[in-house]
Order: sequence, then structure tokens, then C-alpha cells
Amino acid sequence: MAARYAEKLHIVPLLAPVSSTDAVAISNAVNLENAHWVSFLVNWGAITGDADKLVVSVEASTQGAATTNSADTAIPFVYRLSSTLAADNWGDSTTCASTGLEILGTDDSMALLIDVDPATIPALDSDATYLHVILDGTGLATNAGMSVYALMEDRYPQAEHVTST
Repeated sequence: MAARYAEKLHIVPLLAPVSSTDAVAISNAVNLENAHWVSFLVNWGAITGDADKLVVSVEASTQGAATTNSADTAIPFVYRLSSTLAADNWGDSTTCASTGLEILGTDDSMALLIDVDPATIPALDSDATYLHVILDGTGLATNAGMSVYALMEDRYPQAEHVTST
């Protein structure tokens, strides 16, 4: 018996749960070549204090690595923010500017679902073939526990997915 998502949803871990005092965490990248749609699921734990924040942004890149360069382009995206831990309500779909989304210190232990239509990327950065998520957590606690997963709808769904990294 195969898992229900096996052919229709390509799940790729991009940033393993990390507790870091570094100012910026960069996820691995996904290749847009065979992607019909890309969603990112971003999770985090407790943030140091109510005045601290985490800025989440998405960048289009020519590189498939977990690095940024000057040619990368920050892109706008649509998102939904989860409610508090153990609640099953999500906020409304909201458009975020390319400058990124500020997650406040009062939003401990939540999740963010980001949607990106790969068809929009060539108009924003004609050379980009990859996407990655940037988590700027200046002031974030060491127990922040950030992680990123890509949930991709492949252009050509199949039981054995074409690599996306």
C-alpha cells in the first residue's frame, strides 16, 4: 500500500530543526524545473522575548545551495499563519511584499505556510531556477527550533519524484 501523498505531493526537508543564535538561517533550495506549485512550511518554537522578531523571506536564485549571493532576488509571496500550538485554525491568505514577513516574539510556537507560483518567477528574476527561504532571527533565542519543508506539486506527478534539489 502506497502513501496517499506519494504521487501528488513532493515533500522535501530544506532546513532541519535548528536552534541557533546566528542572525540568519538559510534553507536549502528547491529546483523549479519540474515544479507546478511550491509551498513552504516554516515552523519555529519559542522566541526570546516579545520585542524580538523573526523575518521570513523567500529568494529566487541561480544557486541550488543554502547560500545567498548578490544576484538573488527577494520575491513576494502569499502566506497563512497558524494559530497557537494545538489549535487547528489558520489565518486568511495574505500577500507579503518581497521585504519579508515579520513574526513577532508574541507568536511563539507557530507555523507559516508560504505559497509561490513558479510561473511568476521569470518576471521577477529571469535567470532564477531555485527558491530558498531566509529566516532572519536577529535576537532569536537559542531554543527557537526553526525548520523549513517544501511541499511541491510536481509538473509531472509520479511515484518516484524527479529530484528537486
